[in-house]
Amino acid sequence: MQTHDRDLRKQGVISDVFYLVMRRMRFPILLLIAAFAVATAGYTIIPSTDELGNLVDPLNPFEAFYVVVYTATTIGFGEIPIPFNAAQRMWTLFTVLLTVSCWTYSLFAIIGLLQDKAFGETLRAARFSRRVKAIREPFYIVCGVGETGILVMHGLDHLNLRFVVIDKQEEKISRLRLEDFSVDFPALTGDASKPDALVSAGLMSRYCKGVVALAEDDSVNQAIAVTVRLLAPKVAVLARIRNAETETHLGVFGGDLVINPFERFSDNLASAITTPERYRLRTTLTGLTGDPISQIHYPPAGHWIVCSYGRFGREMTDSLRSVGVTVTVVDSQYFEDGGVDVNGTGTKSDDLKKAGIDHALGLVAGSDSDTRNLAIGVTARALRHDLFIVTRQNLRANKPLFDAFATNVVMEPSRIVAQEFLARITTPLLSRFLRFFPQLSEAECHKLTEKLLLLDHGRIPEIWDLVISNRRTPAVFEAMQQDRPFTVRHLLTDPHNREELSDAMVLFVRRGTQNIVLPEFDYEFQPGDRVLLAGSSRAKIDTEVGLINPMELAYIQTGVDRSGGWLWGKLAGLRTKKNDTVKKDTEDEIDIDEDLTTGELGVIRDDE
Repeated sequence: MQTHDRDLRKQGVISDVFYLVMRRMRFPILLLIAAFAVATAGYTIIPSTDELGNLVDPLNPFEAFYVVVYTATTIGFGEIPIPFNAAQRMWTLFTVLLTVSCWTYSLFAIIGLLQDKAFGETLRAARFSRRVKAIREPFYIVCGVGETGILVMHGLDHLNLRFVVIDKQEEKISRLRLEDFSVDFPALTGDASKPDALVSAGLMSRYCKGVVALAEDDSVNQAIAVTVRLLAPKVAVLARIRNAETETHLGVFGGDLVINPFERFSDNLASAITTPERYRLRTTLTGLTGDPISQIHYPPAGHWIVCSYGRFGREMTDSLRSVGVTVTVVDSQYFEDGGVDVNGTGTKSDDLKKAGIDHALGLVAGSDSDTRNLAIGVTARALRHDLFIVTRQNLRANKPLFDAFATNVVMEPSRIVAQEFLARITTPLLSRFLRFFPQLSEAECHKLTEKLLLLDHGRIPEIWDLVISNRRTPAVFEAMQQDRPFTVRHLLTDPHNREELSDAMVLFVRRGTQNIVLPEFDYEFQPGDRVLLAGSSRAKIDTEVGLINPMELAYIQTGVDRSGGWLWGKLAGLRTKKNDTVKKDTEDEIDIDEDLTTGELGVIRDDE
């Protein structure tokens, strides 16, 4: 069925090109055919003259057509089969003028065709379709080339994942050439809300793994999600929605991941007030791998001021009030609509004084203008230097300004959405693991965060997942077939020294409908288990060794090193027996490490 659909798409693009060519070139082609026919007919009618001046038979049709061809193309090979007489030369002159005029007219018609916008778009669509069809590896379709779209594209490019781009504005597509990408990618100027555009981008391809909907208009993202859900139900949909009503409508179609950056940030900030350790843990798990873990500024509980009552301001106000925080809203645009306490912009000292900045502990500058947000922040900081300030950054280009201001927290919608989507693409288990955060106490979150910070020496650790299967973990799968259990301890054991553990930990296991949060060291894996891990880059490599190399796995499980043959295996066995005594002496120390690595939640049922 998919092959048939691809053939139909290919035929449709080719037929469009053929139709446009024939529509613009039909008359020039007919004119050339008529000119050649008239010129050839003339040579077959005009009698020839021999050496004696006697009239003989005219040229036959083949000879006449031969003369017309080299005459019309201005090549010229001479007069055949005998020199022409005056009448024939007169006809040759007429033929030259006639055919060259027709050729010139046709040439201008071709130039006009190439300059035709519709023809150019059709050619680009054909080239785009051909490049998409040539992709033979998993890829994602990115709809919308705004700031968020570019961040997602750079993330996919960094992960060596292929992607296809669609945007309605040709200027944005052209601007992508200035971005530094490691690979060339297909890009189409078109309306992603139209099913034809998504189908042309490879939606029906078996290599298409997901569609990222990042258009500026929520209705377009909704249309994209609906199209994907109906045409390709198995393809993941990652959509950005800013309007709560649109998000509700989209949920009916079962979107895989719908992100409202304003709601997501507001909920996280509000939770940081009531559960700061949970907020710290989430920040550590969702941060950029390898970045130094900076000092986290915990938002205070008390009176807050929210400047601007747009989409972000409303979400912030609702989230803060939901955790018992008093809020004063400052806005001039929505003052008449209700819900606003002070009529102003927040850029003036009087506005902030009316809002109670003298006893406020926090302030949100949340307009859609970076200049205004910075002005609000500067004004507030001048009145209260100890005020906790949250500023909304709308454009990446203004990052140096926000860094110079040194705000406590910067809300960057594009980065929030990009990080969420990339995390879902690279480690889909992470989003499921985050759902169980409410079941973790503050003490457990603190304990887990401290362990994560030790994995990579104060840097945000890598988060990755794997599936216990014959293709992904052949050595482990073979061991299970031989009734050799594979546990969490085996997975985390250093393949170079089985008495030590790698700088990694198992966060989550998904088995069917069961969710195991922080499994114990003696937890036994089964085929089909999906495992979420965190650790250093070196630990990630070390864990891979035992998963695919049977000899390394045997050493991890038994202590017998089989990599050097029979003799070295015997010596390794003696070494293992000698180390058993040492292992007993260090058992208490290992138990302490296990206590940091494992949790007490056990198995949690999930019927989703």
